[in-house]
Amino acid sequence: MKNLLVAAMLLVGSSAFADTTIVKCVVPSATNSVTLKVDQADDESVDFVAVYLNEKSGASTFFSQMDKGTVAQQLQNGFLNILALTEKSNQVDGVITNTGFLALSLESAGKFSGFLAAKGNIYPLDCQTK
Repeated sequence: MKNLLVAAMLLVGSSAFADTTIVKCVVPSATNSVTLKVDQADDESVDFVAVYLNEKSGASTFFSQMDKGTVAQQLQNGFLNILALTEKSNQVDGVITNTGFLALSLESAGKFSGFLAAKGNIYPLDCQTK
């Protein structure tokens, strides 16, 4: 019960922060129908990042929490790597389940490319900063 209360407090607290879009991405295809957006919450103590994946089968939300300044430092160094957790992330027999990994690297000014590995799929991404 204590864990449930802590999680609820975190959820309520995090929803009070404004989000800033870091990058917008598309899976390159004839239709460009699969999109991804990475937002960072305006939190003074940590970097809380939300990853929103939209595809024909529906929408998925992933999140990550890192030390304050980690996202800015990664972007300054030309990359963004995020362990993308879900509300169902778990560890079973040492295997991390229901989790993804977002890896982006700078191609040119304001343009990143990379992939999201999640949901049993690999999504190649072309991205632009906000």
